[in-house]
Amino acid sequence: MNIGQPSASSDLTPLSWVQEEVRRQLEAVNKVLRRQLREFDLRQAGGQLDAAALASVLQTQALQLHQVSGVLRLVNLDEGHRLMQAAESLLVRCAGDATLRTEQVEAVERAGFALLTYMTRSVSGARPSPLALFPAYRRLQELNQAERIHPADFWPQHFEWRTLPPPQLVDAGLPSLDALRTSFEGALLRQMRETSATHAASLAELCAGIGLALRREPQQSFWQLAAAHFEAQAQGMLASDQLVKRMASRLLAQLRDDLRGSTEVSDRLVQDLLFFCAQSGEPKLGQAPRLRAVRAAYGIDEAEIGDYRDDSLGRIDPAWVQQAMRRVSAAKEAWSACAEGDMVRAAALDDASGHLAESLVQLFAGGEHLGQTLQ
Repeated sequence: MNIGQPSASSDLTPLSWVQEEVRRQLEAVNKVLRRQLREFDLRQAGGQLDAAALASVLQTQALQLHQVSGVLRLVNLDEGHRLMQAAESLLVRCAGDATLRTEQVEAVERAGFALLTYMTRSVSGARPSPLALFPAYRRLQELNQAERIHPADFWPQHFEWRTLPPPQLVDAGLPSLDALRTSFEGALLRQMRETSATHAASLAELCAGIGLALRREPQQSFWQLAAAHFEAQAQGMLASDQLVKRMASRLLAQLRDDLRGSTEVSDRLVQDLLFFCAQSGEPKLGQAPRLRAVRAAYGIDEAEIGDYRDDSLGRIDPAWVQQAMRRVSAAKEAWSACAEGDMVRAAALDDASGHLAESLVQLFAGGEHLGQTLQ
């Protein structure tokens, strides 16, 4: 697999054309969902729930999101398309169950906020990482009970298989494959019970040994890639969260296939391993030689990585940001007029400062202190 450049076009004109329409569509969907949530709670409490009517409204809103998803695909915003597909699926699921919960509405709303902020930053030339959308997507897919929820699906890279140079191990006296499998299973179990650098380092050595013992491609290169993955953990370059831990069982399944004589390697598994090797960052000189070799072979040293754990995108309604910017402009105009001696505008300055203080409270923790100071 060779990592190339992101597939999205650098021409942001089409995206800027559809930005406002997407905003209007999402704001309309959010308003309807909030209204339906209030009505659902009231009707359910009063025993007057109309399941058919609720399902019809939710299906209509799902169709709205389907249209937004289609527009994003047309302008090559694949990550936005994927996010809106997940939101659409959630509303379809709600319609099928004829139910609506606060967490579901908030998940769709948060996804819309994240998308709009992402589009605004993209159009401005800020080039945000697509991984910024993953936390919102993850919440949607958790509610959808999706089988696969992985940030590698938001990694904007193309892949082609790359053969890695043989591992620097002495072939003489290498344990048998069965012995390596037994040791690998034991080391995996220890790592899953108690994550440690020692266990990860042992797994890195075992993976390299397995690749050498298999004596065929693509298995040999694959297990060197797995060795780099564990080496990153051993040297503290990759935090061991649930997504990283799940790699263990997937690698064990791949090993069992290899021992049965399979010549296939899961492209999805390779992509996920490469993703974590990219997330590990560039090793320092003399550090993590296996990881360094993988990053060099796949050309991911200069790739735009991003942080899939950063869930800050979408926390704030973009409409609040626009409103705050308008209020800043109004406050500046009123201040300039008063500074030039136009005291007739003094009342306007007081109002503008009050509105701006309100926006600061909405946007920032502790914003009330700055607002009080301005007033």
